[in-house]
Amino acid sequence: MTRPSRQRERIAQIIALLDVTPALHLRDLADQIGVAEMTLRRDAARADSGFSCRGGYVVRDHSTEHYDFDTQMSRAIEAKRRACEVALEQVADGAVVFLDTGTTLPHLARLLAQSGAGRIVTHCFTTADILQGLSRVPVEFMGGEIKSETRSCHTADPVARLAPLAIDVAFLSAGGIDRDGRLSCSHDYELSLKKSLISLSHRCYTVIDEGKIGARKPVVFGQVEDLSGVITEQGLHSAGAFRKRLTPAAGS
Repeated sequence: MTRPSRQRERIAQIIALLDVTPALHLRDLADQIGVAEMTLRRDAARADSGFSCRGGYVVRDHSTEHYDFDTQMSRAIEAKRRACEVALEQVADGAVVFLDTGTTLPHLARLLAQSGAGRIVTHCFTTADILQGLSRVPVEFMGGEIKSETRSCHTADPVARLAPLAIDVAFLSAGGIDRDGRLSCSHDYELSLKKSLISLSHRCYTVIDEGKIGARKPVVFGQVEDLSGVITEQGLHSAGAFRKRLTPAAGS
């Protein structure tokens, strides 16, 4: 009986880990398995590996789904507007604000345009279009590779791009927050930017409508505890309070 190659054994081990954690940091995974990062990149390059290396993370190849931006823009409009009104209250005068892509945060862009914020940074074309010619607040567009599905740009090294900007408050989009408190989105190329914003911003919130609570998209980018809070049309929720909402009381 032929013994599986070390590479195939390693690939099987990685797939098993990805079944538990849909996105693994490349460097941490290399340390855990005891191989070089380049070895993992070669594994991922195999057509039959089942995973890829993207933005410093290892993710399953199926970590994407069809996303219709126009359809999402017309969904839950009033709820999104109310959530963004709550989000605006978290922005102090002079603050540097980052707006993620998505169909909720363009509503916040309209509110921020005439606010006392110090600067607005975004990588979303829809948000930039809204702010162009409307905003009295300086706007900075973060370029990179164009991703038409989300109408956004993504750079290969978001940490290097974001760190000098000193983001005071970042507002992230999310496709869902499941009952285990996992934050998720539709595309794996969104992962590195979202994680970078969580780690580099002084405060970081996700802004969603209540209809996304309990939903799960293919790519997990964090937990509610990673955030300063979750904002919905019902108000601002601390991570702890939101976690309690997701966990039914015993016997209920």
